[in-house]
Amino acid sequence: MFSLRKPIASLKEIILKSIWFGFISGMISGMVKIGWEAILPPRTIARNLTNPPQHMMEQFGVPSSLTHSYILYSQDQKVFWFSLILHFSFSIFFAALFIFIAQYWKAITLWQGAAYGIVIWIIWHIILMPAMGTVPAPWNQPFDEHFSEFFGHIVWAWAIAACTYYLIAKDKKGHLENI
Repeated sequence: MFSLRKPIASLKEIILKSIWFGFISGMISGMVKIGWEAILPPRTIARNLTNPPQHMMEQFGVPSSLTHSYILYSQDQKVFWFSLILHFSFSIFFAALFIFIAQYWKAITLWQGAAYGIVIWIIWHIILMPAMGTVPAPWNQPFDEHFSEFFGHIVWAWAIAACTYYLIAKDKKGHLENI
């Protein structure tokens, strides 16, 4: 289960393509996750007035006036641009990390990336954010939140894997091993 291997591609190529492919697959998977949460919202409207990324940034000292900044789109639709930057930055970073690690450790791609999504969900929603007081303890979170976030992270990570698979397959000059 845990055996590392030497990849075919150079470290430079792995880093550069992890960043580039991570940007592309992170943007797409970030949109997938937003769509998932539109269908199955993880939090009540009251709990989402300050969502977990906004609250975490406020814990780090970022003023509420910035974390709740928005622009109006289509006359009356609030688009919280700061939250979107956080959302997509998270998605891009973890997509790039997935691609980088996959070149050395294939097991990270288990279940077409779904296992990676579950691990990220556990680390952030079950361990880190509750430990920091950003969200309630896991046993105090509603089932709906766990359901939406658990499966949302699976779909998000699968989208990363699907995009990555396609990008590597179409990269005729590259040496990254496909997941």
